[in-house]
Amino acid sequence: MITVLLPATLRVGPNDRLTFEEPLPDLAALIDALDVRIPGFKEQLDDSVFNFAVNDEMLLHHAREKRLADGDVVEIIPTISGG
Repeated sequence: MITVLLPATLRVGPNDRLTFEEPLPDLAALIDALDVRIPGFKEQLDDSVFNFAVNDEMLLHHAREKRLADGDVVEIIPTISGG
């Protein structure tokens, strides 16, 4: 099982946590699975304001290639910027 933690800006309904029982080899497959469950989800991620962390490890480069395993926790984190 892979658990996904969503930020408030991407939540659909009251849940901030989704689980996937099917095997997902990498983050790219997880994003596709999220888009099936939440139509339009993938479009929201294309605006480059989100980062990913897997098991509390922040991924800054080539995140979609990150391999996933049963028990992983993926967090989608809004990018914070200032000026």
